[in-house]
Amino acid sequence: MELYERITEKIDAESISMHVPGHKNNTIGHLSNLDWSYDMTEIEGLDDLHDPGEVLSRLNVNIAEKYEGYKAQLMVNGTTNGIISAIYALSRTHHHFIVVRDAHKSVYHALDLAGSTFQEIDRSVVCMTEFHPGEVVIITYPTYNGECFDIEGMIHHIHSYGGLVLIDEAHGAHLDIAESFPSSSMKFASDIAIQSYHKMLPALTMSSVIFVRGEALYERIMKYINYFETSSPSYLLLLSMEQAHEFYMNYSSGEFFRKRKTLIEAMESKGVEVKEQDDPAKLLLNYNGMNPFMLHASFTDLHIYPEMVTDEGVLFCLPLFHRGDSYPFSLLIERIQEMEFKERGLEPVDGQVDILKGRICVKSIVPYPPGVPLVRENKVITGSHLKSIKHYLHNHVRIEGIKYNLQYYNNEGDQ
Repeated sequence: MELYERITEKIDAESISMHVPGHKNNTIGHLSNLDWSYDMTEIEGLDDLHDPGEVLSRLNVNIAEKYEGYKAQLMVNGTTNGIISAIYALSRTHHHFIVVRDAHKSVYHALDLAGSTFQEIDRSVVCMTEFHPGEVVIITYPTYNGECFDIEGMIHHIHSYGGLVLIDEAHGAHLDIAESFPSSSMKFASDIAIQSYHKMLPALTMSSVIFVRGEALYERIMKYINYFETSSPSYLLLLSMEQAHEFYMNYSSGEFFRKRKTLIEAMESKGVEVKEQDDPAKLLLNYNGMNPFMLHASFTDLHIYPEMVTDEGVLFCLPLFHRGDSYPFSLLIERIQEMEFKERGLEPVDGQVDILKGRICVKSIVPYPPGVPLVRENKVITGSHLKSIKHYLHNHVRIEGIKYNLQYYNNEGDQ
């Protein structure tokens, strides 16, 4: 039972989570209230997730009260399910999509499934673009790194041209949870927003909610949610979303900002440069003169596991600290005080990736996380792409699609 052994090894080492899910190894929130015996199915009295009319319908209504004017639907297949379902539903009546760059791979998968045409634009030009009526603009907000921007202005601008706005708000289920946290796109009337409750709130992985403005659009999207989502929903996930919503509605941020300040001071005392993001639950870390990938290794050496590392730095997703949590904060500070920063040798990268230069990408090449495609399927793999690929491989970043492309061109592509 290798997977079981790997996970128990992490637990036995007292691993400290600075990554998703938001329950942080079951130390934030109250998931311990759940029991394996609660893993039930859609029996009498527990409603039907695909056609809710009783307890699940009331839970959807309760969650929708986060933002006025929306209908909500709980999902157990993650935000990916909501993105694919929404895009597929919209593709039946809207024939062109605009994707703001740095979108998650699920956006491109959905457009491929729908056979829809799309255009990519930079975020900086959204408010200068003349859209056509009926175009659907897909925006990731907040970004994976916790950056926020003028989403209100973007939504207003797109709506002024008769466009629709679909927001991948996977990393924003905790927005508006307290003062000093940014606002959700739903404060500014985005048409569709999909939130991963599990990323920052204390819910089980794959727990997500889709929010839709308008009954007719909601029903159209629900049709395809029922197509793509499992017909055997996990009641443990549904229960965790119910708990996460209660956590959200009753949250007090005093403990969070107190511990956040202590954590920042501890890292800065060790020479770590801390960049505070727009989302206070995200911190981007660097160390002068050290590759961010090496800094990442300095954390994992001490069983502190960040969310992600890129050339921009090491990303921490902070716990939503609260009174009574069991997060090992004192141990985290102790380990940071013990950190040693040392350069490490990089393993050479096999030169066989060079055969991909100038080839057509047969399966999208995606560094994961964050899951934003580096090269999309059917695009040419350039020398610049190869430079990035080698850089990631040198630094042990997981890259989806590399193995498949190499196998294709080594075994099939030239036959």
